Order: sequence, then structure tokens, then C-alpha cells
Amino acid sequence: MTGTLRANIFIALTLLIVGCSSPKQADVKYQPIFDFGNLESYGLYGREDEFNDWQPLSHAIRNSIELAIEQEMEAQQFSFKPADSADVVITYYIVKQNQRTFRAYNQGVNYCSYCLTNTKSGKKEERLRIVPGSLIIDAVKPKNRRSIWRAAYPLRIKEKDNSAQINEKVKEAVSIIIKQFAEAANKTDSLSNRA
Repeated sequence: MTGTLRANIFIALTLLIVGCSSPKQADVKYQPIFDFGNLESYGLYGREDEFNDWQPLSHAIRNSIELAIEQEMEAQQFSFKPADSADVVITYYIVKQNQRTFRAYNQGVNYCSYCLTNTKSGKKEERLRIVPGSLIIDAVKPKNRRSIWRAAYPLRIKEKDNSAQINEKVKEAVSIIIKQFAEAANKTDSLSNRA
């Protein structure tokens, strides 16, 4: 084996190991003027709310996402309250090929990409990487239903996945996203230092 080939193999293996061991992160945008440090409670919109009309989801998937949100928010020390009295309402959307329902969801949460700052680049102009199959979670101010924090994470659900596999993927994605949200709430200055 030549020295160049060995070096290329070593570099490829190193990149593979580093790529597999790096922590999984959702892409996040947030409202820099919002005081995340005062967040203590969250809510979810009820089944009768128009939120549920913004995207057709089966009850099983909806239940899976909401249960994962409730478990992870509780683990992060947020208390559950009715949507109209919570500090924020947590909403979710699974991106599909249908742009019409995604636009309806964005309008429903008053999403303004340019109003939010990307945590990785610190720039408002940079969009989130959102691909079909991604789970989007928004933290919405209850009074005006405006998104103040958004994360996107690929679910990677396959047609052959059974319900247990789908639930695991949902639980993992929600856990990653909510931990980043809790970090924002606990370390507000860590967000603004990036901007």
C-alpha cells in the first residue's frame, strides 16, 4: 500500500468515526428579543383547535408526538398548562411533499423566517435545512400565535417501519429538539452570544 492510499484510508476512517460520534443536533432558529429564561410552562393545542386542521396526521402519529413532547418537557422541568395560560404552546408538523399544508401550518403559527436567528450561523437570512420527512417543532406565544423558536430534525421514517420503530424515531427526534429548547430556556445568553 502506498503512503497516499494509507493516508486517504486513515482520513476516511477518522471522518467516519467523528461523524458517527458527534452529538445529533436539530437545526434551530429563535427570536433573539424573546426572554427564554422566564419560560416555566408549556401547553399543547386541544384536538378541537384549528391547529389540527393544518396537517392531516393519523391519531397514532399525533399521539406519539404529543406523548414524546409531554415526557421530554416534563423531564426538562417544564410544567403543563392549558394552551391559553401557558408561557408557550408547543406545535409540530411533519414535512411532506405537499407545500400547501406546510404554508397553512406556517401561517397558523405566524412563522417569519427572517424574524428568527439561526443558532449555527447567527444570521437571520440563513434558512433551516428542512427536507421531506422532517419533524418541525415550534414554540409559539399563545396570545398572538407567533413562533418564537423553531427546530427541524429529520425523522427518517421508512414505509417498512412498524409502529414501534416509528415511535422510537419520533421519541428520539422530540428528545433532541426539546433538549435544545430547554438549553435555550436555561441559557438564554448562550443563544444571544451566537447572534
